[in-house]
Amino acid sequence: MKKATILLYTLLFCGIGLSSCGGEEQEEEVQTEEAVAVEAQVVEEQTLPQQVSYTGNIEAWEQAFITGPTGVRIDRILVDEGDRVSRGQLLVTMNSTQLNQAQTQLELARRQVERLDTLYRIGSVSGQQFDQAQTEYQNALSNYQNLAENTRLTANFSGVITEKHFTAGEVFSPSADAPAILTMMQLEPVKVTISVAENYFNRIREGMQATVRTDVYPDREFTGTVYRKSPTINRASRSFETEIRIENEERMLRPGMFARVNLDLGEIEGVYVPASAVINQPGTTNQYVFVKSGDRVERTPVETGNRYQDLVRILSGLEPGQTIITEGMAKLNEGSLVRVVNNTSQVSEQ
Repeated sequence: MKKATILLYTLLFCGIGLSSCGGEEQEEEVQTEEAVAVEAQVVEEQTLPQQVSYTGNIEAWEQAFITGPTGVRIDRILVDEGDRVSRGQLLVTMNSTQLNQAQTQLELARRQVERLDTLYRIGSVSGQQFDQAQTEYQNALSNYQNLAENTRLTANFSGVITEKHFTAGEVFSPSADAPAILTMMQLEPVKVTISVAENYFNRIREGMQATVRTDVYPDREFTGTVYRKSPTINRASRSFETEIRIENEERMLRPGMFARVNLDLGEIEGVYVPASAVINQPGTTNQYVFVKSGDRVERTPVETGNRYQDLVRILSGLEPGQTIITEGMAKLNEGSLVRVVNNTSQVSEQ
């Protein structure tokens, strides 16, 4: 009986021991972390061409609305949409009734001044009367000149008639749909106005060359120059307006076309990494990369600058010699264990 009792206790003790040993092995198995396979790259400083691209719309170099006096009938419109016109060319004539009346009043005022001038010289009229006659003449002359300018409407510059809002015989009355009798634009040259980030303010110079591409002519590149840059920075957008002039001798570019403007700012030295390695934090403007530290990774915030092909410049957050993850980031979190599978000779052991 005593031997049976000893045997029972022995079996129980072994069972407990085996159960304990099996639990430890299972716990170790659960705690084993599998390394994520990634590709990595050592950060280096490079000297690359610095190019910035912005979008805008083709605009007329100048635009003018040809208008006459409100409530006056249009006698003739001498041009149609699409016509090319020269500076000073007669475009529209308005009803001349008021002009003829003003001419008659001007002639009467001129004769009155001549008559009183003779009488003033011999002392028959006072200087006050003569001065009043001269004032009336100047008023009549100004009225005539104003009506003459608004009766014979001419082109402000050489350009193209782009819109015709009225026809001969109608009474001119401007509205939102018809703000003028005619609209004309200067299309040689044209311009594109872009908003450039403030950090390039000192690098944009008047006269520097730009290249322009459009969706209408995808295989054609147009050459432009920086004609003007705003002297101030917009506080809301942190950018400044820059005007690009394109000669447009072939008249291929037309107002309203979408355009992409590329500015070459010369070479610049900096830290460039693959753009695909930079991750945008959802719902924010924050960006970060995964930096390899030993066998694990750290999520490091970065500030980016301009792009060059598939590279992006890092303005802050990285230093040359650090190793960043370039492939496999989707499976990573802060502190993840990683295993580099690309050419390890090019990856520092940090």
